[in-house]
Amino acid sequence: MKGLLIASGELWDRESLIEELEKGDLFVICIDGGTNYAYDIGINPNLIIGDMDSVNQEILRYYKGLGVSFKEYPRDKDKTDFHLALEELERLGIGEITIYGIIGTRLDHTLSALGVIRKFVREGKLRLAKISLGTKSDGYVFKERLELYGKPGELISLIPLTDQVKGVTTYNLKYPLNNAHIYLEDSLTVSNEIEGSPFYIEIEDGVILVIHHRSQ
Repeated sequence: MKGLLIASGELWDRESLIEELEKGDLFVICIDGGTNYAYDIGINPNLIIGDMDSVNQEILRYYKGLGVSFKEYPRDKDKTDFHLALEELERLGIGEITIYGIIGTRLDHTLSALGVIRKFVREGKLRLAKISLGTKSDGYVFKERLELYGKPGELISLIPLTDQVKGVTTYNLKYPLNNAHIYLEDSLTVSNEIEGSPFYIEIEDGVILVIHHRSQ
């Protein structure tokens, strides 16, 4: 089983979310205001979590009436709603997740979420976190190997989420890396290009964010 998180940031790609839901075998968590998106799309999540300060209260009552599970927290707490959602998935033993609505008007929330994802990946609590970044862009956070499909010419960026990422090797990218070390403070690995498919990125140590900009 995989996890699917719907947060309360921007939801640019509803079609992608619906396609993801149709795959089935998912544990769906709505994080606070992400519940509004679930209602609009017409899905019943497995769990709604958060301090409930950004969810429509009528929608909240609707899901409570259906018997959907809730975990409500006070607004004053030491962890974000997103962090608490990842802890729920950890308890369920779910190591691969897809996230929608992580980017919004609060840059602090976005950066915090990336930091929490990095922590869970680094500690082995998550194998892979896929993040919807727009209608044609996805991010992937991991620490070992990633294989993806794409079209020649599409852009790929490798962004270290630790101070350095060691032993980076790529295949089927225009500017190849072979057992390279890349650094958080550098920009060497921004805007590479796909040359063939599938392509892959392997790393030996560290945590990395790979961003794939699709042409369609």
